[in-house]
Amino acid sequence: MTMPSFEFYRVDPLTGCNNFLSFVEVLDHLSSGDGKQSFSILYLDLNHLKMLNDTKGHSYGDSAIRWLGIVLQEESHSPTYRIGGDEFAVILTGGTHANYEELLNGVFARLNREGEQLEIPAPVARIALIHYDHNGQFSKNDVMFHLWEATLDVKTNQDGTVKQYMAYDLIGSENWLHQNQQDTNGRSHETLHWIANQAVHRILQMGRAIDAAQKASYLDSISGLPNMQAALLKLEKEIVAEQPFSILLIDGDNIRRYNSISYAAGDEMIQNMGAVLSGKLRPGDFVARWRTGDEFIVILPNTSGPGAKIVGERFCAAIREASKAWKFPTSISIGIATYPKHGDNVNALVDVAEAANKRAKDEGKDRVILAELEVLSKKDSQA
Repeated sequence: MTMPSFEFYRVDPLTGCNNFLSFVEVLDHLSSGDGKQSFSILYLDLNHLKMLNDTKGHSYGDSAIRWLGIVLQEESHSPTYRIGGDEFAVILTGGTHANYEELLNGVFARLNREGEQLEIPAPVARIALIHYDHNGQFSKNDVMFHLWEATLDVKTNQDGTVKQYMAYDLIGSENWLHQNQQDTNGRSHETLHWIANQAVHRILQMGRAIDAAQKASYLDSISGLPNMQAALLKLEKEIVAEQPFSILLIDGDNIRRYNSISYAAGDEMIQNMGAVLSGKLRPGDFVARWRTGDEFIVILPNTSGPGAKIVGERFCAAIREASKAWKFPTSISIGIATYPKHGDNVNALVDVAEAANKRAKDEGKDRVILAELEVLSKKDSQA
């Protein structure tokens, strides 16, 4: 079973890049014992944003920020983070310092070249590149210190607009503090480190709290599956991706018989049915409880109608077999709709799948019906 993704709390809505929370979480992983590796951080700060907002309007300034995010993602092919209003960071792994220096220069040149067309004065941005050796002893708050120092340095640097740093040369590193332990400001550095550590810790706590709250809001309490709201979110995401997919609207055929014993028996049947469906999913498929009762929805990415029908038949057979051990043998009816053939929005697709599900019920239950445009058109004309 694929649970609903929580990434939209970690995505910047303006640019589609990851946000600051996501950035801190990745730093936590990179600086941990399990995740420690060589990496570099490319930091970039857009120049002239205030001028663009004042002269061309905030919509134009927002467009410039979006463009900046696109350039970084296209050039780096690496995770890109919007960490402030006009500030971005790219985490680079798997390459050499020479590779990253080439990337830095390429990004700087492209920004200035395209910025001229967008009427943004050169230099369009200031860029810092910080290199980390996997043998270095750097905590996540050290990395934040490095970033803040490099940020300040590159913003106030009068000799150029791009600059590279080795992390162990920056004030946040343990090496630097050890070498300068006689500094009269040593206690100040220690205090600042403690403050940074507390700030980062609270950001990570916030991320965990968001995950817990979102998981609860998108989880069905009876089946343990994602709920209808999670399914709608997943459908919208699939439609935005503009890739073909199919949906299966599944309805149990005998819930009244179970509820006649007790609602607890009905809930148990729903749990059992959800477990069987989850167990028959392919990698990447998604199942959720739909509306109320024993209704479920399955989303099959990159799956045609005929392919979805094969999956649906597998579900039917699995429920027939598994329910032999339940209080009463039962079955399911399934209606299938495909994107974009049967609709280009959630409501249209669900309507078609529900109509196909009704046909499956009317034709004797325990069967799979793939919606056909011809049938729908005839029904619409009669209406």
